[in-house]
Formats: sequence, structure tokens, C-alpha cells
Amino acid sequence: MSRKTSWKDSNWYVSIRGFVREYRKHRVGVFGVILLLFFIGMAVFAPNLATNDPGRSERVASPFEAPGWAQVFDPNAITTGEYMPDPLFASAPTEVIAGNSTEFGMVHHAAVNEEDPSYVNLTWTHTANTPLDFVVPPIPLSQLPDCRDFVYINETLDWPKDRLPNGVNFTVNYGVTLSGDFLNETNGGLMFKVYAWLIDTSNEWTMIYSSSPPYTPIIQPRRSLLSSFEINYAWAGMIRENGTQEDPADRLTVAIGLAPTKQFRYFSGEYPWTEYNGSVTVQVMSVSMICYGGYYGVMGTTNQGADAWSQLVFGARMSLTIGILATALSTVIGVVVGLVAGYSGGKVDEVLMRFVDFLLVIPFLPLMLVLAVFLGRSAANIIFVIAILGWTTVARLIRSQVMAEKNKAYVESARAIGASDTYVMFKHILPNVTPILFATITLGVVGAILSEAGLAFLGLTDATYPSWGIMLSDAQQNGAFGVGAWWVVLFPGLAITGLSLSFTFIGHTLDQVLNPRLRER
Repeated sequence: MSRKTSWKDSNWYVSIRGFVREYRKHRVGVFGVILLLFFIGMAVFAPNLATNDPGRSERVASPFEAPGWAQVFDPNAITTGEYMPDPLFASAPTEVIAGNSTEFGMVHHAAVNEEDPSYVNLTWTHTANTPLDFVVPPIPLSQLPDCRDFVYINETLDWPKDRLPNGVNFTVNYGVTLSGDFLNETNGGLMFKVYAWLIDTSNEWTMIYSSSPPYTPIIQPRRSLLSSFEINYAWAGMIRENGTQEDPADRLTVAIGLAPTKQFRYFSGEYPWTEYNGSVTVQVMSVSMICYGGYYGVMGTTNQGADAWSQLVFGARMSLTIGILATALSTVIGVVVGLVAGYSGGKVDEVLMRFVDFLLVIPFLPLMLVLAVFLGRSAANIIFVIAILGWTTVARLIRSQVMAEKNKAYVESARAIGASDTYVMFKHILPNVTPILFATITLGVVGAILSEAGLAFLGLTDATYPSWGIMLSDAQQNGAFGVGAWWVVLFPGLAITGLSLSFTFIGHTLDQVLNPRLRER
């Protein structure tokens, strides 16, 4: 009775298990696999790892800000980020109705789900001939509204640093719904304004935003990049000088308000407050205040203020994709040419090898640059350029192995039973020369990765896709070394080096494992 065989006894399983056992003896090769898996994970999970849009022009902070962890050497440093305690109004903000009018109000809507988020409604409902307390005469360049009756909401933030921010980007997302005469009259949009202020603990108000028509109910972002004057006026009181500071506390209040304008009192010979009936509703969805310091994120920012970490993780996709696909294509071309040349011999071999020699003597970089410029900057063209110039080494290697194999007994036996030349080459000879090909392939990926990085550095790849070479190019062109922005050079350079080393370690280990002569040594 014959013993039932298990799949574990099959030749392929035994061979793979033996290969893994032998490979694990080489620590360098194991380290190369771990390093490669790290970069593959970075590429696959790039959308989850990236903290911002990886676009080169997607500004998230000031240009050339250092990595956030570097602030351990600067205890009083300001980290770029969101400083509003509740930007999405998860909790109801503080409501303040200035003056004595009863026409103003605020309603906070708590979030129900993602489709129904939190928001705050500021409302002004006016009835004709209802008096309002206007500032008469209006004060030029005043930080307060033209009317003492208005409504605003506020949130207070702490400012723990004894330093001014380098910049402040203020954004409020809101829409305006009008009714009655505010909607129907041509000049209805001139009768009110939406304001934003910064209020310090000395009760000094700094206006950082005021709206202007036209208005729409659609929620839209309104951004204001604060001037150095506005930053100094709002923050200077919290900065200690000679052991003292002007403001009693290190707090700043951000206020969003709705107020009538001076045009509502008198405009073009008329008194709109005596005639208007209607309402203004300002739906505020969020308020953001990004303060820029000298530090941001995991790997700082680029010359355009983009997130370097997000570009780095997405750059792994480009390097791996081009490196693997270009090597695969060049390997296919090289294997076919090498098989045909080595097996056929004679004039076919002579013609093919002279063409290989011709490509080898042409300077590689200039030819690659010419082809890249001529074909265009798309990723597919870059893969084609690298592959079409990188197959010669594989072809010569395969040819030499085929010439050694084609006169062996198993090849003669196949010919004797009538096997075609194509069948003999791909069915019998190719499997016997494949082991030495694996090491060459892995080392070829290194060349493809470095070629892509070089082309990107020279500006010959698609700049819309993040790439480590493009990061280095931007750093070089914008004087990163001159301003001390070492992070935009170091991290892309380390990434290119690390990925190249991973394939190099794997390639050398495969060469030792699959080449019996090297293994014996």
C-alpha cells in the first residue's frame, strides 16, 4: 500500500523551504528584506501616513520650517499648527450681544452625524423704524463696527510661548442667508458686515477680517493672512520684556461678529433703518487660526511651505513603481535578446551583440536626458526610457549562460525529439539560467531608482507627482543649504539610499544563495 503524499513533500515546497533556510543565514539579506518591506508599507499606506496633501504648492506652514521634534533644542519655540481650541464648534461658543438692541441672537446646532455637522447661526432681524445705536460721527480706521449694537461669538485660546508667531493664517467658513429688504434691495448687502477680531486680556480689539458683498448661502472659506502689524498689535502684550508684560494674562480671544454698517443709518439720501424689514443669518461652520512658528510636523516644510513628510511617503510610490516596472521591462527585453543571440549564434549573435556594444559605448546619462526630453515627462515615458537603456547588461549575461547551456545533453535530447528552437529556449534553457537572473534583477532596480531620482532632480519627470528627486531638486533650486534647511535634503537622500541599499543587500544575498560556487566559498 503506497503512502499518501502531502503537498509539503512536493519538489517546489522543498525547494522553497531550502531556499528560505539558506537565505536566513545571511543577516544582510534579511535586513534588506525588512528595509524593503518598510518602504513597500510606506508606499501602500501613503494616504494613511500622510498628514496633508503631498502637492508641492499645498502650503501648510511657512517655507523651510524645521521638523517639530527639533524644537527640543529650542524650548520657547512655536510649533506651527491649529491654535483654536474648538474650530468646529463641537461645544457652544460664548455669545455676546453688545448694546441694548433685542434684534440680535445666536443659535448653536450640535452635530448629529457627518452629514449634519455643528454650526453657529448669528442672526439680525430688523423691523423698520427700530432704532440702533450708531457711532456718530463714524471713527476712521476704527477696530470696532459702525454700530454699538451687534452680536458676536468668541473662543479663548492660551498662548504659552513668550514669542510672536512668524505668521498667522485665519480662516472662517460661513454662508449668509438674507430675507426681506436685505435680499430684495440692490444695496442690501451694504447694510451689514461679518467681522473677525482678536481681543487680548487688556480688552484691545484688533480687526482681522471684514466682509463685503456679494453674499451667498453656500458655505465658503474666507481667509486672511495677518500682517506683521496685526500680529504685533494682538500678541505683543503677551510678550515679556524686562520681566514684565502689558497684558494681565497669556490669553487671546477670537471673535466672529455680525453688525450693521454706517450705510444702514444713512445711504444716498435715505435712512434705510427706517424702511428695511428683513433678516440676516450668518451660518458659521468653522473657525481656524493656524499660527506659523519655526517648526512643523514630522519632517518640516519645503520651500513652498508644503509638508515634507507627506511628499516623502508618496514619493516612495513613484520610486518603487518606476524602479520595479522599468527593471521588469528591461529584463524582458534583455532575456529575449540574450536567449536569441546565445542560442542562434552566427550572424544573428553578431548583429545583436554589436547593437548591444553600440548602446554600451554611448554615454548613458546624455542619451537618457535626450530621450526623456523628446518623449515627454510622464511616468510611462520615464519607465520606457530607463528600460530601453538598461537591458544590455541582462542581455550579455543571459547570452553567456545560454552559450554554456545550449550544448548540454538535455538540450540535444530536446532537439532530437523534434522540439522547436523557441520551445527549447524558453522551456528548457531559460529555467536553468533564471537563478542567476534574480540577483541581476534586484541590482537593476537600484539603477532604475537612481536614474528616476536623477531625471527628477534635473526636472525631466512629471512634477505633479511627488518624487524624492523632485524634493531634492526643489531644495537645490531654492537655496535650502543657504538657509540651513537640512531636512529637505537629508530625508529624501536617506530614502533613496535606504531603498537602493535594500535591493542591493537582497541582490548580493540572492547571488550567494543561488550561485553554488559563491556559496561554497
